[in-house]
Amino acid sequence: MKNTTTILKILKDILLKNFLNIVFFLLALFFVVVLRKDRVGGVEMVFLDVGQGDAILVQQDNFQILIDGGPDDTLLYELAKYLPWYDKRIEVVILTHPHDDHLAGLMLLLKKYEVGKVLYAPVNSRNAGYEYLQSEYPNLLEEVVAGDSFRYKDIYFAVLYPFEGESLQGGNLNNWSVITFFYINGYKILLMGDGEVELEEELLEYDFLRNIDILKAGHHCSKSSSSEEFLSFTEPEVAICMCGEKNKFGHPHSETLQKLKSRNVQYFVTYEEGSMRIRF
Repeated sequence: MKNTTTILKILKDILLKNFLNIVFFLLALFFVVVLRKDRVGGVEMVFLDVGQGDAILVQQDNFQILIDGGPDDTLLYELAKYLPWYDKRIEVVILTHPHDDHLAGLMLLLKKYEVGKVLYAPVNSRNAGYEYLQSEYPNLLEEVVAGDSFRYKDIYFAVLYPFEGESLQGGNLNNWSVITFFYINGYKILLMGDGEVELEEELLEYDFLRNIDILKAGHHCSKSSSSEEFLSFTEPEVAICMCGEKNKFGHPHSETLQKLKSRNVQYFVTYEEGSMRIRF
């Protein structure tokens, strides 16, 4: 008993003498663990490495926009690197089109996070996940067409495609992708979903797409996208190719990379670079 009393007295003395040090240590631990996300007033866009698929995070403060979700639960692991652990809400999700390499991760996200709304174009598709999304989350779904725009502080984006009144039936589903244009602190970013050459031609009427800063190239830098005419029109400074290593499709195609090289467009491939964070 005497030994126990002595030990408690020693511990009490240590605590009293080091009280301020302990307080500062706990505060430091709080900022490292709880507030581990860098607190910046500006905007960041993260091209998430989710394998053979697309997932792009745009955020300012604790406001997040997520474009597509990749093919599996890799999205959840990658998001955890860039979101505070306590932030379980994604304010805006954009589904470009219902192919599994863009949709599957979002279906898992809906079970783990609170989502404010899902922007999409109601294309005709028999994808099981897409049908489940429509039947189980109708209150979240918000149809968008060209001209719809959104703003949060320094983040502005507009939908460029599909056009109003267009029948989204049949044909190549890639070319029904929701195309978005972001304008952030003077930088122009064009996200092409899986849009191919035919869809690129539809966008050549948008004169403000000249001199793009960042192009998320269509269809994982496939040879079916990023035509000479489109690259000549947009003149991007940087192109992002989102694809998985040794994928069965051969993305990114060498023809597309050569076109980018010939125009001195700096390009990055997610399976080589990993997730890429760009701060504005």
